Amino acid sequence: MSSSGHYESIKPYPRKPPFTTNPEKSHIYVSDTPARNGTTAPYVFGNSQEFERHIAATPKPGTRVVSVFSQNSLRPLGITENAFLSLLKHYDAGPEFADLAVSFGDKPHSADAGHGDMTMKQRRDGSHDMQYLFAFPEDYRLANGGGEETISWTIRQVAVFHRYSPSGAGNLWVFLHAKPKPKVQHSIEETIQRCAGGNGRENWFSLHSTVLSSYLHNWRWYLRHLGDDVERLVDIALTLDLSSTDGTKNGHTRALALQHLDDKLLCIPARLTVALSTVRSLEQFNELLHSRRLCTDAAFQHWADEMAYHRAQIEGQLKSASVLERKVQRILNLLSVALGLKNQDTTVGINNKMLKLTNETFDDNATVRVVTLVTLIYLPASFVSTLLGMNLFSFEDPEGAPNFTISKEFWIFVVLAVPLTLLTLASWYIFTRRRMLRRKFKRASGELDEKGPTEMEEA
Repeated sequence: MSSSGHYESIKPYPRKPPFTTNPEKSHIYVSDTPARNGTTAPYVFGNSQEFERHIAATPKPGTRVVSVFSQNSLRPLGITENAFLSLLKHYDAGPEFADLAVSFGDKPHSADAGHGDMTMKQRRDGSHDMQYLFAFPEDYRLANGGGEETISWTIRQVAVFHRYSPSGAGNLWVFLHAKPKPKVQHSIEETIQRCAGGNGRENWFSLHSTVLSSYLHNWRWYLRHLGDDVERLVDIALTLDLSSTDGTKNGHTRALALQHLDDKLLCIPARLTVALSTVRSLEQFNELLHSRRLCTDAAFQHWADEMAYHRAQIEGQLKSASVLERKVQRILNLLSVALGLKNQDTTVGINNKMLKLTNETFDDNATVRVVTLVTLIYLPASFVSTLLGMNLFSFEDPEGAPNFTISKEFWIFVVLAVPLTLLTLASWYIFTRRRMLRRKFKRASGELDEKGPTEMEEA
């Protein structure tokens, strides 16, 4: 599949466009060696259409270096889609580099942390195409209110395409940068000037070395920065007083901060592994050139030593990242256990208070039941007495003299009051009994549900 065809197949998937849509908002540097204008100063293009015309009208030099910049990590590359694909078509490049280019236009994604390993293929004319992308941390300074500066870090990415031709003709370098004129561009221009009159076979690794040397060492200081944050949070976490409400709130805050640090550390091993794989691929290519006598023993050893240094550097950073990740996990687990125990202690205290309140409520209910029972006993008699009035008793004789006399019909009061009292008590007893039986039935049903069918069959 051609580069344009492959790009069209993956074009719908990026969240943001990787290339600018306005040709006049381009930012492209082109350096040709040997120089046709007598200087190694790069051509600067602010318009992609002018860049396309330059590529089409100018014969291919021995080595051409193209650098494309974006305004920042969240903005598209300063080259149009047509100009980028025209460059690849002009040099008959495969679709692999287009696959790396769509990673631009947005910040590096965690899901792409393992993407970008160096790929290489040999062409029919004996030249080799290689491309890779790797992410790296870069520091920037922010001024605070006191006039001092604080150092913060962000993750950026760079993509590299290199066509190496043993004949010395048609060599091509393409660099995609996620910011305008980064520091590495100055180093690239210096390397081009230094190697302009040298042997292309001997200097095949020069620009790879420039990129690796400019970015790989940043990982050490970024890990040191994260390590300082880890130590600070660990010191605070180990001295938290969780017995107070403020201490518990701080504990949750520190746990969230540690989790955020753990998320940052999570992607580092994958990104370092991509860089390590790229260095190992370059080592293999160096050995391939040496075996075919395409470079001298001195050049082979020089580049082998430099790549061995980069490999050792990355392997050490991988170990450091692993240590930090384990440390964060352990203190996070410790803090989580401490907060869990605190929550359990709080829950036990609440349960004890609820039990005490339940007991007090139960005692109050017992008193209420006694009062209710006494009221039930007296209620029928009171009702009957109210009903019959005072006609059952006489406190004077017909002549008005004091004389307490009980009516002969007093038995009616007894006959009505006693059955009503018994009926009231019986109703209360039946109602209470039914409620207790219903409660026992529900409790038994809940226990059966908890046991499940297996335990019921065994029983």
